[in-house]
Amino acid sequence: MIAQLIHDLENLKGSLIAYENFQNGILIAEIDYSSFGINTDEMIFPAPARNDALTFIGVMNGAVELSVDYITHRISANGIAWIMPTHISQLVRITQDFKGWILLISKSFMDENGRPHRNSTPLISYMQLKKHPFSPFEPDEFSALYESLQVMQERMKQHTHLFQKEIILNALKAFMLDMGNFFFSKKENIFSPILTRKEELFGKFLTLLAKHCKEEHDVSFYAGKLCITPQYLSLALKEQSGRSASRWIQDALIVEAKGMLKSPRVSVQEVANELNFPDQSTFGKFFKKHTHLSPVAFRKL
Repeated sequence: MIAQLIHDLENLKGSLIAYENFQNGILIAEIDYSSFGINTDEMIFPAPARNDALTFIGVMNGAVELSVDYITHRISANGIAWIMPTHISQLVRITQDFKGWILLISKSFMDENGRPHRNSTPLISYMQLKKHPFSPFEPDEFSALYESLQVMQERMKQHTHLFQKEIILNALKAFMLDMGNFFFSKKENIFSPILTRKEELFGKFLTLLAKHCKEEHDVSFYAGKLCITPQYLSLALKEQSGRSASRWIQDALIVEAKGMLKSPRVSVQEVANELNFPDQSTFGKFFKKHTHLSPVAFRKL
């Protein structure tokens, strides 16, 4: 099996000149357009990959486009995006006047020390995060969150403090509480804990897609797992996301393919095999149809 590309603290550290890092569990950095290099293929996230960290990206100036679980979102000044562990993400595009910051908390660090929002801010369901992977904030709110982040950065520099870990965790909790306060104070962000039948189907479908998209390409497979007809599944997905079930499957395959093609040690034939295409030619035609590039041309970008 071909290893899945992963977004984690290690590959991010290799792309940054300056950052604060605590025990390879928390990383904070201020970033701008120059942080990503001139060639857009050398950006922090050069290809779609699964996340191994809870990631926050704050936009101070300009804008950034992020793809989260196959959906692209544009975040402008005073906006913050969050990407959960295991989600598939890619930094698609940034404006030349972009300035911002990034906070990563590794999954292993969260597992060891507790989720930063546990018992502090209301939990948001997977579906709510799926629909709202970012939020705009008022300028004063965004400034307050940035100040809270800077406090955490200062705590991370206090290497001789006998209780450094504890004060960092307290600063992280304060940041999360501030964000929760601003986020949930907006009426539009107060979500109903009860999902509709179609929202539940959408969430279950996405879970199945993440697990099986490499080997299962037919809508009937997912519909069968959900005990509904393929027609009803496509109707529900179209209503919830604007995309049919077959389109979701195609997009997931393209994301997986792009991630694997960026690995120089993996041949196109191996990618075709991993994604359960009958042969390299069929995979190549599928890839070119949906990206307008052959797999080899995409790899050379």
